[in-house]
Amino acid sequence: MKEYFTIGETARLNNISIQTLRYYDRIGIFKPHYTDQDNGYRYYHVKQFFYLDVI
Repeated sequence: MKEYFTIGETARLNNISIQTLRYYDRIGIFKPHYTDQDNGYRYYHVKQFFYLDVI
């Protein structure tokens, strides 16, 4: 199983919108595990999915 997921994959797997993930990042309650400096893509680790359930 892969460990890192794009913002679209994370949104789909957790039944939330991409906009919601971007909003959580902007207000600082759920940051991506890694953001690519070249293209700005956000990547989330599978272990972070638990925190989306809490939020």
